[in-house]
Amino acid sequence: MFPLRDPVGPDRAALPQPARELIAARVAPAADQTDRKGVTRAVIDEFAAVGLLGDALTPAAAMRELSEVLAGADATTWFCWVQHQTPLRILKGEGAGLREPAGGQLTEQLLPDLRSGRSLAAVAFAHVRRPGPPNPAATRVDGGWRLDGRLDWVTSWDIADVVMVMAQGVPPYDSLLVCAYLPAGRAQERLAGVTVGEPLSLLAMSGTHTRPITLADVHVPDARVGAILDRHAWLAQDASRTLDANPAAFGVTRGAIAELDAIAEQRADSSLAALAAELALTCRSVRGHAYAAADDGAPPETRVALRAASLQLAIDATTAVVTARAGASMLRGTSAERRLREAMFLQVQAQTATTRAASLALTAARLPTLRATGGR
Repeated sequence: MFPLRDPVGPDRAALPQPARELIAARVAPAADQTDRKGVTRAVIDEFAAVGLLGDALTPAAAMRELSEVLAGADATTWFCWVQHQTPLRILKGEGAGLREPAGGQLTEQLLPDLRSGRSLAAVAFAHVRRPGPPNPAATRVDGGWRLDGRLDWVTSWDIADVVMVMAQGVPPYDSLLVCAYLPAGRAQERLAGVTVGEPLSLLAMSGTHTRPITLADVHVPDARVGAILDRHAWLAQDASRTLDANPAAFGVTRGAIAELDAIAEQRADSSLAALAAELALTCRSVRGHAYAAADDGAPPETRVALRAASLQLAIDATTAVVTARAGASMLRGTSAERRLREAMFLQVQAQTATTRAASLALTAARLPTLRATGGR
């Protein structure tokens, strides 16, 4: 079971042994159950206990490998785990466009436990990428901000202690993004005006405790604001960051290739083994080029094309497992159908108009090859 059997292997950094043992013993065997019933806080706490929840691993290659292996074992757990990083970085004063950092009271209250992993953070910021009026909107009031609007997707709500909500200011503060740190599902405190909806029933990743949240006249004192960012600077950095391939896509691909390789061995099927080997070779190649492009600041068109290729590779690898498993892959709760749904989720996660266009262009480019076969 992945990550014990892994034909692709790491890119530049091996996973620390405690992480590999934890993922192999606790995450991978429970992946199908987690997909149905949800990520438990207990497993997140186990990551914190071995130093794998708070501050990012260094070098960057080590953090990428952790993301890959975790996503390859269970993308649902990966998604809850990865949410923690953005609120932590912003509270530490990292990232583009910082205009006002958090006050000492908030950092003293939250930062030590977020860095150690004793507290889990959720995040909501995808909405600020959308055009049109701000939703939610932050209105300046005496001593703080008033938040109004609706958050369609708040992941990890049930298992998180705090959620960082990013909201665009209304004029004359519309060039600002307010990063408010609010109590989440596990916190004892509840803010007036925060209405939590039922968990969303999703095609994939339903185990991520994702809920819609409505904010109506929610008063956030300045003491709860982790940062105020320059909106244009942050959006520029976000647009650049989302051009790069997501390590989770390579992780899901690695997990699928590992499963395909195991099927080939069980059946002594040389053609299936050859396919697994070819997919592994392709994964290593695309991944190496994608990470190098990200690290070296390659032209945007190069980086986004590699991102699209990584997403297509995840679809190809997971579809190959479904095909190899045949009718058995149609049963709910199997790794084959779960991985395919995880690959589909990655087609929309952190997508922008630019990255979406690149993925669709890659699909269009593949069609002439299909037509040339004449259906053969």
